[in-house]
Amino acid sequence: DRFVDLVQEGFDIAVRSHFAPLPDSELVERRMSVERITLVAAPDYLARRGIPREPEDLKHHDGLLTGPSATVWRLRHRDGREAQVALGSSFVADESIVLLKAAVAGLGVVCAPETMSADARVAGTLTHVLPEWEAGTVWTTLLTPHRRGQLPAVRAVIDFLAREGG
Repeated sequence: DRFVDLVQEGFDIAVRSHFAPLPDSELVERRMSVERITLVAAPDYLARRGIPREPEDLKHHDGLLTGPSATVWRLRHRDGREAQVALGSSFVADESIVLLKAAVAGLGVVCAPETMSADARVAGTLTHVLPEWEAGTVWTTLLTPHRRGQLPAVRAVIDFLAREGG
């Protein structure tokens, strides 16, 4: 889970999840998926702390954050309205899976890619918070150094990842 230089380090393929367009490079890009980042929390946490009805209500909740300075969430409603909310932090981690487990444990509200929270939502251990709002978008892109001279096995892996991951 680190940013690699494919050419310098001799990698054939990289899969990158990113929140903004990747910088221009000589790499060949193939977008695999685009998904919403939604807010989720455990039902027992919401029963204790109340269900937010508007983004401003989040200031009374504990945020599960990606960093100590990431205390402001920028949200967008389906109708185009935008809101910024400053949250208190009850837990900080730079790994989405850890943050989701903290949410399941009832520690607060987390922003996470929709597919990452899907199983927990189906199981009832997490539920959407402010379902009409999203906290951005995450793109997953497959990168390769070049097509020329690419081994058939590498091409097969790329095709498989694009088919199954997209």
